[in-house]
Amino acid sequence: MGDFKYAWIGLPFILASLPLPAFAQEAMQAEKRYSIHFESTQHRQYCKARLWIEYTQRNTLADYNGGIINKDCDSSNGTYSITVRYRDETGEMHSIETDHVWERYDDQDIEFAGQTMIGENVDLIRVRGRKIQCVCAKIEAAAENTKKPRGR
Repeated sequence: MGDFKYAWIGLPFILASLPLPAFAQEAMQAEKRYSIHFESTQHRQYCKARLWIEYTQRNTLADYNGGIINKDCDSSNGTYSITVRYRDETGEMHSIETDHVWERYDDQDIEFAGQTMIGENVDLIRVRGRKIQCVCAKIEAAAENTKKPRGR
């Protein structure tokens, strides 16, 4: 029995010295290569545009006009939101938000006007311009031109 004990101890050494099966060798030698391509977004120059607004209540309408001033670049575009806040006859506050897009091709300020239906028996609290975004168009166009492949 004493020899049998040593046989069990020697078995792992014998198994370790044996050659691995073919599929195990392939698994150990397999190498995976990945190719990841990134496309960068367009290069944009953001600008600091300002928005001013005047408003009045006309019966069931919130009537407003305003403008966008941008001193950073001539040709530009962007978005903004108009939020109309009013109180109904029960005293409950309501808000209506609309999104708008603007664009200009020169250095002149943008002017806009609009109306929002607020209903009967309400008091207009305020109309605000919010979330204004501005992108200079010349920089954006230059980035698009450099991205286009040239003919061979």
